[in-house]
Amino acid sequence: MADAASHPGQRLQAQSFEEKAGERVESEGLVRETFHAMFAVFRLAGLIFNDLESTVYRPAGLSLAGFRMMFILWIAGDLEQRDIARLAGVSPAGISSALNTLERQGLVERRRTASDRRLVTVGLTPQGAERLEAVYRAQNIREQEMFAGVSREDLHELVELMQRVISTYPPPS
Repeated sequence: MADAASHPGQRLQAQSFEEKAGERVESEGLVRETFHAMFAVFRLAGLIFNDLESTVYRPAGLSLAGFRMMFILWIAGDLEQRDIARLAGVSPAGISSALNTLERQGLVERRRTASDRRLVTVGLTPQGAERLEAVYRAQNIREQEMFAGVSREDLHELVELMQRVISTYPPPS
């Protein structure tokens, strides 16, 4: 079979692309295995985020960022904006826009703390808690569908491997 380069109109499939990229990386004296691991992580993350955004979040009127913030508040309760940003892995400025949208939708509200009126926390409204619970139920069903071909034991091992990478993740140099 001729390769995609000999037929410009033919699309290079992701698996074929990954194999060609791995060969190129190795030919440059770089580590092929870490390339393949990173490629798989990026590809899977993209598939999952795109799937959840189109099947769960958008139909519920949320963005991925909005869902993440609401989920954090659902688990942790009222938090300062900077704590939401830290837990979501987003800059405080990046969180502001999404919180404004959620607040306009009546899903979250900013509250002054009783002990220090200068401090503002963010919390779910009753409508926000209800929406988050429904959206997370839909997400959990989709998660089960996504991982249906993987045994519980393999899922545990996958989580352990990812947690090991996270726990040894090097800071930027």
